[in-house]
Amino acid sequence: QRYALDNEKILLRGCVLRNTQWCYGVVIFAGKDTKLMQNSGQRYALDNEKILLRGCVLRNTQWCYGVVIFAGKDTKLMQNSGKTQFKSTGVDRLLNFIIIGIVLFLLSICAFFTLACAIWESFIGQHFQVYLPWENIIPKNVAQGSTVIGLLVFFSYAIVLNTVVPISLYVSVEVIRFAQSFLINWDEEMYYERSKTHAKARTTTLNEELGQIQYIFSDKTGTLTQNIMTFNKCSINGRTYGDVFDLRTGEVIEVTDKQKYVQNCNIKLSGNNASNKSTPAPTILLHSAEVHPKSTIMVSSPAEGGTADTSIAPPSLTTTPKEIPLPIATTTTTQAAVVNPLDADATPSPTNNQRHVQYDESSIGTTATEANTHQSPTCEIRGPFSTLSNSGDKALEPVDFSANPEFEPDFRWYDRTLLDAVRSDEEHSQNFFRLLALCHTVMPEYVEGRLEYQAQSPDEAALVSAARNFGFVFRSRTPNSITIEVKGNREEYELLNIIDFNNIRKRMSVILRRGDDIILYCKGADNVIYDRLSTSQNDIKARTQDHLNKFAGEGLRTLVLAERHLDEAYYMDWSQRQQIAAVSLDAREEKLNAMYEEIESDLILVGVTAIEDKLQDGVPQTIANLQMAGIKIWVLTGDKQETAINIGYSCQLLTDELADVFIVDGSSLEEVNKQLRQFRESVRILNRFRPTPLEPTVNLNLNLNGANSADRNSSVMYGTGLRTRTSPPPAPAISVVTFSAECNELYDNIEKGEDGASALHPDEIIEENTGFAIVVNGHSLVYCLSPELESKFLDVASQCKAVICCRVTPLQKALVVELIKRAKNAVTLAIGDGANDVSMIKAAHIGVGISGQEGLQAVLASDYSIAQFRYLERLLLVHGRWSYYRMCKFLRYFFYKNFAFTLCHCWYSFFCGFSAQTVFDPMFISVYNLFYTSLPVLALGVFEQDVSDKHSIEYPKLYTPGLKSQLFNTREFVYSVLHGAFSSLILFLIPYGTYKDGISPNGLILSDHMTLGAVVATILIIDNTAQIGLYTSYWTIFNHITIWGSLVCFFVLDYFYNYVFGGPYVGSLAMAMKDLTFWATMVITVIVIMAPVLAYKFYLIDVHPSLADKIRLKCRVSTRQSRQSNMVMRTPSARKARRSLRSGYAFAHQEGFGRLITSGKIMRKLPQDFAFPLGLGSKKLQPQTMDGNDGRNNQNNNNSTRSNKNSSTGYLNDTDAESAAGGGSSNGAHSDENRKESEY
Repeated sequence: QRYALDNEKILLRGCVLRNTQWCYGVVIFAGKDTKLMQNSGQRYALDNEKILLRGCVLRNTQWCYGVVIFAGKDTKLMQNSGKTQFKSTGVDRLLNFIIIGIVLFLLSICAFFTLACAIWESFIGQHFQVYLPWENIIPKNVAQGSTVIGLLVFFSYAIVLNTVVPISLYVSVEVIRFAQSFLINWDEEMYYERSKTHAKARTTTLNEELGQIQYIFSDKTGTLTQNIMTFNKCSINGRTYGDVFDLRTGEVIEVTDKQKYVQNCNIKLSGNNASNKSTPAPTILLHSAEVHPKSTIMVSSPAEGGTADTSIAPPSLTTTPKEIPLPIATTTTTQAAVVNPLDADATPSPTNNQRHVQYDESSIGTTATEANTHQSPTCEIRGPFSTLSNSGDKALEPVDFSANPEFEPDFRWYDRTLLDAVRSDEEHSQNFFRLLALCHTVMPEYVEGRLEYQAQSPDEAALVSAARNFGFVFRSRTPNSITIEVKGNREEYELLNIIDFNNIRKRMSVILRRGDDIILYCKGADNVIYDRLSTSQNDIKARTQDHLNKFAGEGLRTLVLAERHLDEAYYMDWSQRQQIAAVSLDAREEKLNAMYEEIESDLILVGVTAIEDKLQDGVPQTIANLQMAGIKIWVLTGDKQETAINIGYSCQLLTDELADVFIVDGSSLEEVNKQLRQFRESVRILNRFRPTPLEPTVNLNLNLNGANSADRNSSVMYGTGLRTRTSPPPAPAISVVTFSAECNELYDNIEKGEDGASALHPDEIIEENTGFAIVVNGHSLVYCLSPELESKFLDVASQCKAVICCRVTPLQKALVVELIKRAKNAVTLAIGDGANDVSMIKAAHIGVGISGQEGLQAVLASDYSIAQFRYLERLLLVHGRWSYYRMCKFLRYFFYKNFAFTLCHCWYSFFCGFSAQTVFDPMFISVYNLFYTSLPVLALGVFEQDVSDKHSIEYPKLYTPGLKSQLFNTREFVYSVLHGAFSSLILFLIPYGTYKDGISPNGLILSDHMTLGAVVATILIIDNTAQIGLYTSYWTIFNHITIWGSLVCFFVLDYFYNYVFGGPYVGSLAMAMKDLTFWATMVITVIVIMAPVLAYKFYLIDVHPSLADKIRLKCRVSTRQSRQSNMVMRTPSARKARRSLRSGYAFAHQEGFGRLITSGKIMRKLPQDFAFPLGLGSKKLQPQTMDGNDGRNNQNNNNSTRSNKNSSTGYLNDTDAESAAGGGSSNGAHSDENRKESEY
């Protein structure tokens, strides 16, 4: 047990204990162990499996021997716990600059008054020495005396005018941020019911920065997806399994949990024109976004109530139904019209990779001759997996695994052909699942007699679970053996080696012996395994590669499985050489990697696994709204290119409206440079042909070389953003485009850059509804981040609405963020949920961690934590925008009130001989910022809002002012200063002119200093109250209490200070308030100050209204009309009448578990009666229920489809407000559980 040491427990050198506390218990002293000095001559490799790091807790191990080799600051924990980088907001940096300017202003004005005082004393002040004699320290000489007095006045003015430096500003800012953080923590809209997790602001200094985010860098797995892995499909010996095919067309039916498939439905007609005829109904099929050339069909199907549900079906594969007999779903065809997906009202026109079929609602379920007959259909189900039913739709049932006593009820599989192959002892399928059951680092546990698996990664858990359900049950393991059960027969293998996974190898292997056979099983990334396959498998490699591309196009995570049979003599020789390399003191890692490369060669391909990781709920809509707000989103993922592109389309990061999607996949500096030059040229050309708001869309055909465009060099995904309805059918989804010499000759008047490519200019901006996207491979990203290509990469990426970087490492993620921060000077946000996202989160201005299933590494390193990606929309568009808006309003008013208060002394200086005399009571000066003006401005900074949270999300363009720092900048600061200076001038001059040489009706002189100071102070408080009331747009009870309470506080404190405690200004204010002059002066002064402000405010609202002004106005009009409609009186008869009315390879794993298993330490189980010291034992957590709903934008469709943009639902009729309504609703989001992987 370790204990913390403090000053009371440290025995200093030279000190002697006089008394010791009594020790209860038995002290056992172990004598000298002479065996420690013995050496058997055997050498052991000191690697990760023999290291116990500080901070670790032993599990499944009762004791261990160890020697301390690194302690204190040399421990890994201390070495990695460097100084945390301090993050500051852009507002903070601007404030620091402004404070420096204010200090310089203070010094300048003090110097000015010093000079003015010396001049005044030289010409005028010397004549007043009879009444105001100089002090003894002042020289009698006029010139010298005036100079000394001026120098002394400098310090006096520095004290009098010190309130212009906002000392209390930073305190007020921190209080506001602290309160705003609680508003984030208490927001029930960001509460995730399933995990009982609230959003949490882990810092209180970055809230307003959330309202100025320009770039979002997001991980994919566990951030955009759920990180819950499901065994979905596989390929064994060149044949795919997992698809359900339509018998007639051979098209694939994608199976989901929440959608039902109607097989051989017959619709019974009903209604006025209905007869007893029954017509065939279309099958309800789902959309499967594909990256490779593939067509899809959108069909409408009957639903309850006679409505039609629209969905998209993937097309048939190259495999025919004859090759894959079952399962199938039979259906008949219906007449269809092909329409453009971008225009539902368009005439028939094909798109680049999809064919959409649209049915009129009135003609669903009818033949062509009965298209106008209204239907109210019901279905009869017939098919191989369902019985005849007249009650409605019936879901396609999964394969029954109940014959296997170890099956898992939650496991779903719909392709019976694979189970039939396994049960018929087909060799390849047997070998496939045997590999899945043996090649892993999963630990089995029995909980209440039920076998459960504890896996280090969700991928391994899904694969071992699949093998278990298909009859290959992983039972147990020891450091030297592993046992599985195949169809009730136990098979025990001797575990010779585990060659563990790491992010560089991207694969893992196990070497097993059973009988006389030694076999190596390996699984890993497709590109890694394919490079190590034997050369005699070209046919099966080609077919499996097609399956890999198909799986990746469907957004599935793939792993390639391979094996190798080893000769006994070869293995023994390799094992000896591997042991020598393991204990080598020089270049140990390189030698071990060479040994692993040797044995992991000449592999035989076994198959491919495809695991599904679905999108989280609300991801497409969130991304669409964030893009509508003007934020650029970059996805940095470790998945392969096809998977990244498919997920990009699924989550609406990539859309059909994009003009082009560029793919950078060069394998050398020259290739990447060439691609970037071509892409820069294409962006320039497309921008030149981009239509203006007054021009129609032109048909731009970039295939200038005719039909040979398929043979060009750089990959470009050609979108539909610039095509018209009459354009010919385009190339496949991923086409090849190069801007050749003909293109350069056509646009030879374009200004060239240094490398011959067209220079991009800032004024060439993309439109909101089109634009570009770029996909960069990890090996190409290395060159893009190099100094040679850094600027070119930024030129292209900055013109893109979306950027996807695939196959990236954690270090590359951080480098990309640092590049944007350094080169673009943009505010960045990084969001992730795993340990491999920590570097990216720390590098960004704002780090957001998702508290998913991967752990708390990302959350602990983040500034804000949320439970789901969709909550990022509310965090930025609501809390971030509000925080920035509130902070900017607070700062503008704070500087205004400070300058309005302080500069009154400056104007008074011209009338008091620059003597540094204050116009206000010293008590008033002391409490002005403490009691009179602090609370109203704090309430403004905490509760102010221009529009509601609903409208903030509904109109994402409201976020734009924060992107451009429009609400508070140097110009706004200067405006606040000028406003304060003007107010202070009016505040002083009007009362001074009124009370100068003034006499009250009772003959009292009003022109005394105390009366003037009391009057000016009172009018100043009244003005501050009026100004803060005008600044406040959203009134709460706190605003009323602080604003009106501060006004009352002024009069109460003035009374107690002057009358109760006998202050020097006693009676001044009371005497002035008895005279009508005071009230007239106050009214006139406040009107003169407020009139320009009101005029300017009305001018902005009426002539140049902002989007927020329009929304507020429409809301007021709507509310007023609603109230008027509720006040309309109805007659009794009227009341009576009213009452009658597209985953590639990815694998979550960490290095070290293989060797930990072979060491044997993790295998020891604690006795049931073992007592943990000091209560360190752990109980197994009960799984939380997975029901419930989070209550916001929950999507019911689990398949990945692209969102259909809805029109604005607000009350605005103007163009700005309509274009600001964001996102629309998404047809495809996914359920709400997160986990994370360290991708290969």
